[in-house]
Amino acid sequence: MKAPDLKAKPLKFNITPLIDVTFLLIVFFVMSNRLIQDEVAMEMTLPREASGETVVEDDSDKIVLNVESADSVYFGARKVSYDELRERLRREKSRATRDVSVRIRANRDVPYSAIEPILVICAQTGFSDVSFAVVEK
Repeated sequence: MKAPDLKAKPLKFNITPLIDVTFLLIVFFVMSNRLIQDEVAMEMTLPREASGETVVEDDSDKIVLNVESADSVYFGARKVSYDELRERLRREKSRATRDVSVRIRANRDVPYSAIEPILVICAQTGFSDVSFAVVEK
């Protein structure tokens, strides 16, 4: 029987996987922060809700449309026309692997006649899950 070697070999610790995980976490938090900032990029006076329910959503599968006035529609933080909105929604629908919802954030003073074309575009492009951001009474 061979006697064990009493010389201790130095332990090697491979930190490459640790660095990979760290960078993946950084990318995840940067991207999720950017998506959250898109939703609240514009300060708006949201309408007050009189009825409805509080829904807990997964924010990763949500498109945010900001309606500042009757002629100002923003896809996230970028101003778009109705034609551009239609094209962007079509692209998002074709890229989506899961069901994607649309949230409309509109100023309290925006008339429904400005929201109706957006709802029609959402229906035409295949988005059936559309909700409105409101403030609790």
